[in-house]
Amino acid sequence: MALVDYGGSSSSASEDEESSKITQPTLINILKRPALPTAAALLGPKKPKAEEFADDVVDDPALHGGRIRSFKHERGNWATYVYVPATACAEQLEEFQAEAIAHLAPHLELQANESLHLSLSRTVVLQYHQIDEFSRSLQAALNSSTSFTATLQGLRIYTNEERTRTFIAAPLDGAFTEKMSCILQPIDQVLLDYRLQQFYVPASFHVSLLWCVGDQEKLLNNKLKELKELLEDQDTLPLAVTEVRLKTGNKDFTYMLK
Repeated sequence: MALVDYGGSSSSASEDEESSKITQPTLINILKRPALPTAAALLGPKKPKAEEFADDVVDDPALHGGRIRSFKHERGNWATYVYVPATACAEQLEEFQAEAIAHLAPHLELQANESLHLSLSRTVVLQYHQIDEFSRSLQAALNSSTSFTATLQGLRIYTNEERTRTFIAAPLDGAFTEKMSCILQPIDQVLLDYRLQQFYVPASFHVSLLWCVGDQEKLLNNKLKELKELLEDQDTLPLAVTEVRLKTGNKDFTYMLK
């Protein structure tokens, strides 16, 4: 099929005459006219939903005390964990944090954990489209879980798996380990259903209070007696296990226990 048709049996004489005046270079110029701009050129590339990548950031350890990610940050990955908030004794724990930081300042730079909670999962990765269904699965799994009041007792030193950070934590009183395990089990099952890593075995329930960069386990264990003396000034540290929370990216979900 011809790209341009300048006449036919129904064309008038004037049209034929006019068309004959078109020179070859002019015809080439017409055929070479630039194509109309595409929608992408006019409107720009299609943008993802803002909420889908709301926590997309460039990882810079200098912005968060030298902490290094436990897993590679990728677009669409939402860091996710399940926990019990330690609100009942938050004031007492915050007082201890300040005293411990001052006490160890000549030896080590400690940072206070802003979110005081008892973890019931590792930090795992969810994709954006999984979040709502994962939350519904947790809600269903925890429907039969019972609330209780526990206590924290003493101090213990932990490191993360990569040994890039060291923590000072208040462990759960051993008398409540079985009850907390009953809440952990359905959470572990949901993680398994989503092919995510389950909690540590054996579980060591605790509230992380302070942290520092690097493997400082030996130094902090040597200072543990002094730190425990600071904590002994506090009254009993209650932990009200009345709800479980899920944090994934910038989203938060709460599940009330019976």
